Amino acid sequence: MTTDDTLIFPLNVYSALMQLYAGRVPFLSYGGLSQSDIQALSGPVSDKPASGNAARLASMLIESQWRRADQLLGSILSAAEARQHNKPHDAYVVKTDPYALRVLEVGCGSGELARLLAGRGFDVCAIDISAAAIPADPFPEVSSGSLQFIVCDFEKFEDQRGFDLLICNNSARYFMPLTLFYKAQSLLRPGGQMLICEEFASNRGAEPQPDTLPVLNHVLALAQRLGFDQSFVDDLTEETVRFQQAFIQLFGGALSELPALTGLTGTEIDNLYQALQADKLAAEQGRRCHALLSLTAAAEHGESRRPDTVYLRSAADLEPVAFKQVFERSFDVDFFPELWAWKYHGGRGASVVAERDGIAIAHYGGVVRDIHYFSRPCRAVQICDVMVMPDERSFFSRNGLFFKTAASMLEQYVGYRADNLLGFGFPNIKAMHVAERLGLYEKTDELMQIALPPANANALPAGWALEVAGFDPLAANQLWPAMLQGFPDAIIGVRDAEYLHYRYLQRPGQAYECLRLVCHGELKAMAFRRPHYDGYLVMDIIAATQDLPAAIQSVLQPAVTGGPSVFWLTAGQLSRVRYNTDNLLITDTGIQIPCNRWSRGPATSILAGKWWLTAGDMDFL
Repeated sequence: MTTDDTLIFPLNVYSALMQLYAGRVPFLSYGGLSQSDIQALSGPVSDKPASGNAARLASMLIESQWRRADQLLGSILSAAEARQHNKPHDAYVVKTDPYALRVLEVGCGSGELARLLAGRGFDVCAIDISAAAIPADPFPEVSSGSLQFIVCDFEKFEDQRGFDLLICNNSARYFMPLTLFYKAQSLLRPGGQMLICEEFASNRGAEPQPDTLPVLNHVLALAQRLGFDQSFVDDLTEETVRFQQAFIQLFGGALSELPALTGLTGTEIDNLYQALQADKLAAEQGRRCHALLSLTAAAEHGESRRPDTVYLRSAADLEPVAFKQVFERSFDVDFFPELWAWKYHGGRGASVVAERDGIAIAHYGGVVRDIHYFSRPCRAVQICDVMVMPDERSFFSRNGLFFKTAASMLEQYVGYRADNLLGFGFPNIKAMHVAERLGLYEKTDELMQIALPPANANALPAGWALEVAGFDPLAANQLWPAMLQGFPDAIIGVRDAEYLHYRYLQRPGQAYECLRLVCHGELKAMAFRRPHYDGYLVMDIIAATQDLPAAIQSVLQPAVTGGPSVFWLTAGQLSRVRYNTDNLLITDTGIQIPCNRWSRGPATSILAGKWWLTAGDMDFL
């Protein structure tokens, strides 16, 4: 995020709307309306700004925003009383020492809430990323407290004194929960309070419906995991939905004026109008909710990062070198920053790290993959680089770093409400059992090794030929759609030319051979392999489903390929590559295929045996 001198979209539209009908914009956040407020409105809202009913509706919305601000103030004063030994509100006076009660408002908007707090005697710092949101009079006179406005990105904001209260009034949505809490831990004084008034996604329903908002129970679980105590959670959904209903009514009356007022197109305004209606419907159906959270930081959190303290955060915040020590001690192999960047950079990463003094001591990694889920395009996260420093391991405990990083990653990135529907990986049996015991995984399949028995290892199928050739993107993009058509009842990762080029031509430190398989002169399949012991491991094969059995027979022929070859495939998909019951030699690799069970997503019974996964789907080969 970078600072700007204009309000970000869609706040600029909301500001223009309220200015049009009310002539003022004290808040850019939700309020709450009662049923009697709604019933008090009579007649439709005119599309003319001079409409008395429209102006009255706008004023009612502003009044409801002030009531919400008063509600926040009450919670803040209660928190202040607790820290000041239960002093009564009217007797509250800011101390003069350097540790007077200080408040940080994140995303202050027009600054009205900050002014209100300063007027009640708080030492207030209000920050916003947009210079346009900061009041024209940045240093107003206040009755007893102090007030400072700062244009700053919250993630870059620093303060050495620390704060007793941190407030996010409809601004928490702009940060990952991990980032929000990590930053709060550095800014809050020991035992400091967080107040978050926000709209959240809920975990109701059993259909993939990705949401840009974090899931409420995941946010609360993460807060507890990071040492925050939950003081209260107030459900504001019903009153906020009424506010949305009235705001949409006002918005609908201004559709023709807003393009000229905002510089946006009519289509952009109409799309926003429809999005507002969809948000209200999601709340009415229980897929979203509005809540006020009060959280208390752990006593050991201080005004600055404490040495030797472990913090959970997004792995994308650390440079690759920070993972070198934990990687090499976990896997006993050299760490290569280039390989790390190939996996996780470029928007592919979905990982959580536990770090101490800027060095990773635990990591639960994920790489985003485009997949087809029973013919539906979506995304999944492939779990990889699961590692904990040997002296920090406590695998069987939910207080251990393995569980904390794993649960936080799955909550953030995987499930019905997340950008990625599924999580999958390739743990060994021991690791699988640990994750099952902790409630993180359930088994959906296992990886099997396919080879040719001696009796079938003499010749190619009739008419088939195989050659080592350079990668041909056009051929790949012809074969992949034909293959995909045969998987309407399964789950398969995208294997188009773009993916294959990334996976096999760009991977640092490993070289793969591309194979072309033709039958009677017609290209039927493409495969990739790498050396494996005294032969080859076939990583991937792309072919129409009717050609897969003959293609597998061809690519595994030792007389043709120059050595014994094997192919790894999930057990549930073996039927796709068999000629008959005895033409292949099948053995167990000891590698399990789990699914995510921690965050709400498709049931194990739906996923069992449905994944087409090969050695090429693994990150470390």
